[in-house]
Amino acid sequence: MRFSLEGLRELHRLSLMPTDDFAQLYQAYLEVGCRMLGLSVGIVSRIRDQDYQVLAVQPADDGIRAGDHYALGDTYCSAVVKKRGSVALHHVGELEHMLNHPVYLAKQLESYIATPIFVQGRIFGTLNFSDVTPRDEPFRVDEMEFLELMARSLGRTLALDRLERQRRQAIRRMEESVALFEGAFRHAAIGMAIVSPDGSWLRVNPALCRILGYAEEALLEIDFQSITHPDDLETDLEHVQALLDGSKNSYWMKKRYFHHDGHVVSVVLAVSIVRNEDGSPRYFLSQIEDISAQASAEETLREQKAQLEKLNRKLADMARTDPLTGLCNRMVLMDALRREYQRSLRSGEALTVAFMDVDYFKQYNDDFGHAEGDLALKAVAAVLQTASRGSDLLTRYGGEEFVALLPGAGINQARAVADRLRVAVSRIGDLKRPITLSVGVATLLPAESPSRSPETLLRAADKALYAAKEAGRNRVEAVVI
Repeated sequence: MRFSLEGLRELHRLSLMPTDDFAQLYQAYLEVGCRMLGLSVGIVSRIRDQDYQVLAVQPADDGIRAGDHYALGDTYCSAVVKKRGSVALHHVGELEHMLNHPVYLAKQLESYIATPIFVQGRIFGTLNFSDVTPRDEPFRVDEMEFLELMARSLGRTLALDRLERQRRQAIRRMEESVALFEGAFRHAAIGMAIVSPDGSWLRVNPALCRILGYAEEALLEIDFQSITHPDDLETDLEHVQALLDGSKNSYWMKKRYFHHDGHVVSVVLAVSIVRNEDGSPRYFLSQIEDISAQASAEETLREQKAQLEKLNRKLADMARTDPLTGLCNRMVLMDALRREYQRSLRSGEALTVAFMDVDYFKQYNDDFGHAEGDLALKAVAAVLQTASRGSDLLTRYGGEEFVALLPGAGINQARAVADRLRVAVSRIGDLKRPITLSVGVATLLPAESPSRSPETLLRAADKALYAAKEAGRNRVEAVVI
């Protein structure tokens, strides 16, 4: 009972000691332990893997100094670590397996009692006491319990110190993180905002206020929905709902806001969700980059591209169209003639060309002027278009000459079409005087003339036209090649 009461008083005194100087605290524990246990040497050790470090020793002149390192296997404490519990030896020399132990050979330590110091559930080190004199009796249970209480008290003090240091370090890191975030948030070149799950602005930085044209206080009184362009709102809200549902953690999109003065601001919006520990939404972190200048440039580029494409189409049409009559020109005729010629060879169908010339047109020009001549040619082109078949290609070949390409038309059908065209021209009214048309028709029969060429067919039609003129004009002459 005497030992228990005195031991409790010592433990109480040790627990009240300041913890700002652990060297002094260790020394106090060792002095109490040596005195209460009647042993001459006390050590507080730190054990990491197989390294045994002396943190404090009592007395200091025993040949062992604080800071010394030993291999754990060369110490009695290796048994403590292996057992994860207390070890007590009252007469080591009586233990045959210990006689060659490095500590026994070097120090002749006969009495030894030690227990692990646990910190946060792991062995921190040991609290051990020893003497070169063997004990007459084994260590008593109350001595073992006292040692374990001392080790527990010391371990708790070490744990509290470690927790305090961890707490201070965490606070310092948190303060550094907050300072870094605050600096980045306030001074970011792009807009940044913390947004509540319902869409209201919780915090906004100066860059966002500049982008949207709002004072910070005014922006915090509204939500993002109220200044989002209506054409972008539905898509934005779909993304927000996906964040709230947990199907995604972030998104980005191009969208438009209304500036405070009413004009539209184009931005790239990137949003991430921050959640509470239970997984519920806490807030959104939004980054907003103004791309209005880029969007304007892209719109200008699109308009210029559309204008260029329109101009290219117009140029392409001009390259293929006769500017006076609106009919296809000679280039289109030759492309179509070659294409239809090849098709005719494959299918065996007839292919006809009708070469037409306005009679005495030079005289018409001389008598009434080129302006009237142009009106006459336009009238001829309009009538020819109306009277020709839908499958035929009507072109202005040059000057007062016109050519019609008649795919699939035999000689008789082609002659009838040509005559219809001739009659239609002769009936044109509202001209300074009536005009007539001479027509030369040439029909290719592939089966009978497989070696002919498109150019041969065109020349044959031209010769037939010449024959029509020689025969008195205002008539149709036709040949088969």
